[in-house]
Amino acid sequence: MPYGENGRIDLLDEEDMSRIIIIGASHAGLACAERLRHHGFAGKITIFDREEGLPLQRPPLSKTYLKAAESASEEAYLLRKPDWFEVFDIDFQPDCEVIGIDRKAGVVKLADGRREDYAELVIAAGAIPRHLPIAGGNAKGVFVLRVAREARAIRAHMGDAKKAVVIGGGYIGLEAAASLTTAGIEVQIVEMAPRLLARVASPELSNYCAELHQHNGVKIHCGIGVDEILCNSDGHCSGVLLADGRVLDADMVLAGIGVVPETTLAEQAGLAVRNGVLVSAQYQTDDAHIWSIGDVARAPDVSEVRIESIHHAQFSASLAAAAITASEMPPSEAWWFWSDQYDIKFQMAGLVPAASDKLVTITRKGRRENSLSVWSWLDGNLVAIEAANDGQAYMIGKKCLEAGRHPDPQNIANPEFSLKSLL
Repeated sequence: MPYGENGRIDLLDEEDMSRIIIIGASHAGLACAERLRHHGFAGKITIFDREEGLPLQRPPLSKTYLKAAESASEEAYLLRKPDWFEVFDIDFQPDCEVIGIDRKAGVVKLADGRREDYAELVIAAGAIPRHLPIAGGNAKGVFVLRVAREARAIRAHMGDAKKAVVIGGGYIGLEAAASLTTAGIEVQIVEMAPRLLARVASPELSNYCAELHQHNGVKIHCGIGVDEILCNSDGHCSGVLLADGRVLDADMVLAGIGVVPETTLAEQAGLAVRNGVLVSAQYQTDDAHIWSIGDVARAPDVSEVRIESIHHAQFSASLAAAAITASEMPPSEAWWFWSDQYDIKFQMAGLVPAASDKLVTITRKGRRENSLSVWSWLDGNLVAIEAANDGQAYMIGKKCLEAGRHPDPQNIANPEFSLKSLL
């Protein structure tokens, strides 16, 4: 792509070099469009999204959105207000699915038959939820939760539900379980792994979450799989058959068994894909004019694992936008995440490694009741901080991660030690 003397895209050489197409009105897609404008890109930006209407924020869908009345306005959950698209001059086209990419011609193919030219293409297609690969997995009353229409369907069903089973003990499953419980529905959680959050959290935080949900009346079944969703005569779910033969009654089932990156377009276009679209540290694919950001992307030079979080969506968008416009790259940050369950706010920074004999964890009580932080070290290096209702510990731990500071575990274990001294 040609660049002018100011280091930004030279839009005057060729008209067709002035258009950037973004696939997906996700957190990543919208953030990228905004950053492109901040970096001075004055050409046309078009965002195609397969979903209808204005995009909603994803985090609240499993939290406050489910607890809101079905008739409640969705305005508070909008990812961007309607005038944002005008202010940033974004050509937003919802309910428009991209079904193909012609890299040689530099066009995307739409389901309605159109072919749209691009100079640069950004794939922000996100991820799609895994569906239950068992008998009854598509029965009435069985849901997944990723986008607004799925959250609407769940919320519409909640009014008639008495008992629910949540399959999957990750953050989405736990957040949904908390929301359903708060709405007065009797909830049970089934997790195949030996503990909740086994893939993403320390054992200490897993135990904290289990006790929190049990305190609120949720029954938890770990280390067991689901063989079948049982249905009544009209095809509506009536229960869950566990692998050990037990039956859990349910008139509603929510499957939160993870997501897979939506790489179909990238694969069809011949881009490198391996558990996500493979990208450089600037989130550029092996095609110089195609970029991939957010949950669908995997940048081995940035992280050994594919990151699924709002922060990663925004950060990867910033990197790609800076690279496209030849602008200064943003500084690196520690990965951060959050979750709300009942009246507890969880904040995490860094990544807890998979089970390792070398992993050292220290749990420290917070100043508030029922608050704590869990600090994790690997080979003497601080790698993660997890906090429950302990914002101070989280912020200090995050700053340590970003500054490359590695506090002594003995100090963290000492309740008299001042965390502020780490700053």
